[in-house]
Amino acid sequence: MIGTLIQQNIRRLRGTTLTEIEIEDCLRAYVANSDDETAIAKILGQRRIVVLTGADGSGRFTTALRMLRQRVGNAIRQVRREPGTPFDAAGLTEEGTGWILDLRAEAPHAGFGRELADDCDEVPDGSFLVVLMSTAAWTQCGRGAVDLSHEIVGPSPIAVLEKLLESAPLAIGHRTWTGDTVIAKGVKGLVPGQIANWADAIVTTEELERDAGRLTPTTARDQLYIAKLISSVVKVAENWRSTLLDWHHRHQDSDYRNFLLAAAVLEGSSAQTIYRAAENLAQKFDEEPTPRPGQKGLGVIALTDAADADLLPDGKIRFRYHHQAEAVVDYFLDDRPHLLKRFTTWTAAQVSALEDKEAAGFLAQRVIHWTVRYTARHRTTRLLKELADQWSTKQEQAACDMLVLAALDNHAGSLARNAYRRWARGEAGALSDTFTIVLIRACRRLIDVHPTSMLGRLAELATLTVDDSRQRGDAVTEAIGEALNTLWDQDTQRPAIRMQLRQWAADPHSPQGTAAQNTFAHLAQRRSTSSPALLTDTDQDRAWLTGMWRNALPTIGEPPQSVATAFGYWMQTALEQPDLRDDIEQIFREAVHADPDPYYSGSRHVAMQKLLFSWAPTPPPAHQVGEAVHLRDRFLAALQEQDPATPPKLHAPQN
Repeated sequence: MIGTLIQQNIRRLRGTTLTEIEIEDCLRAYVANSDDETAIAKILGQRRIVVLTGADGSGRFTTALRMLRQRVGNAIRQVRREPGTPFDAAGLTEEGTGWILDLRAEAPHAGFGRELADDCDEVPDGSFLVVLMSTAAWTQCGRGAVDLSHEIVGPSPIAVLEKLLESAPLAIGHRTWTGDTVIAKGVKGLVPGQIANWADAIVTTEELERDAGRLTPTTARDQLYIAKLISSVVKVAENWRSTLLDWHHRHQDSDYRNFLLAAAVLEGSSAQTIYRAAENLAQKFDEEPTPRPGQKGLGVIALTDAADADLLPDGKIRFRYHHQAEAVVDYFLDDRPHLLKRFTTWTAAQVSALEDKEAAGFLAQRVIHWTVRYTARHRTTRLLKELADQWSTKQEQAACDMLVLAALDNHAGSLARNAYRRWARGEAGALSDTFTIVLIRACRRLIDVHPTSMLGRLAELATLTVDDSRQRGDAVTEAIGEALNTLWDQDTQRPAIRMQLRQWAADPHSPQGTAAQNTFAHLAQRRSTSSPALLTDTDQDRAWLTGMWRNALPTIGEPPQSVATAFGYWMQTALEQPDLRDDIEQIFREAVHADPDPYYSGSRHVAMQKLLFSWAPTPPPAHQVGEAVHLRDRFLAALQEQDPATPPKLHAPQN
């Protein structure tokens, strides 16, 4: 489920044409509002660009899909861009295409609306652009383009609820639910996204009652029973906080609370598993589990009932109300922030301890959703980092999925991506090797939709040093090399990588210059059948190669080990492949000094000499053949001859 969600988000953000199935899934719960559609159709008919504003969950994306599908069929794409980067309608070149520019999580610059109005003629024939934005953001940037925008009003709340319940397998007719005055009052004033929570609560409440054997054809007509279910739905849909607060006032014994929390995390597991987990949780919180010799204390049945849950015939525990488990976890995270690290350690252990791989995967997915939601709600990545670090040792895939999903989330995305930058730079403290590897793999998966920023994270991770007490493991270096190699193998990414490294190398003394140096060193070690891949790639860029080697030569200090390793590989290739020797010599000579080169540095010449002597020392080691020394001296002589600081040769004496 998490993998499918990630893939759908990546497809949208990559600008790939949405599939018919994806469009149908999004529109399945769409409820049309004739006033909205008429207003939007009028704007698109005149300008071919419309800005849809509204609150979170108001249905801007689904409305955009609906309006575009009526005009271009399934040829709908999302504009590919990184958050915060400028937008230019001239880049929308395909005819007969519906484009969606999603700015719901951004606040464009002042004057953006006027630019959109000026760009209306840039949209190709038969194509349309729908821009999604918050009402507050458009108020700030939409001056001069008021006629382009429309604020989504939406259908009536009851109409949305009826649409959402139409196809649900309900034992109690959906009109019984929607016709109730209490439910009608509860959904009044809500946007479609919030009303969907009510629909989920109704469907799941019936499902839980059916599984417990309480919902039958007879009770489905019992008005008193239906009124009880409606009361529980309202409780679930509106807010669990007051209900759980009252429960905690009534149950102040931590034995009850630990069982409640364990049942919430492991909902659907066997009673025995949850019972043991509750004892383990008490120990994690430095509490002594309540001893129960004989029949002392409450048993599983009583503890389950006290937690408002049911012990099902198959021995598994399930809560009686929809979203109750998620609400319990949310309550704990808000109520006991000082126990966050211990709780994440315990939670990670539960995922690893479940023998049933399917159950462990399901639990991991639930925890990922909780974590991403917590990150978005509290605007902190503390829980995200703690859990990813814990999982990185035994649940690498789950940890990677969580980091990827958080970076793609509409509400937590920018916060998570900014946190990855701090982590990659070491600003949040030293990272373990296992966590660094997980972060590298997450950045590699995200580079399809955030190429510049994620390439930056990989480059910063490549340059990240650990503390003096230990060295970075080979596995980390291998993961970075693997990520960069994978990206380079994607032909569509190479121009972006070259351009990014060239920009970083423009300031060799900045952190970006160091990142470019190390990133290029990794790429320079790529091998084809018998030579460096960069040297024999069909799309080789000689000027870029020369510039990158120039940046790799430090003007201060010693050459980094990664550069020395790459240089040694190229020199060994020049030794063993005579047909490539002249090319390599020319690249290295121009890396030190290209004529004319106003930025020539004698220090760069010295760095090249150090690299040559590190490859072929004097005196040579026993294993090194004399040809290596001769090749080194040849390169040294060529550099010396080219050096503008070398005194000119004396003329022959005149008679």
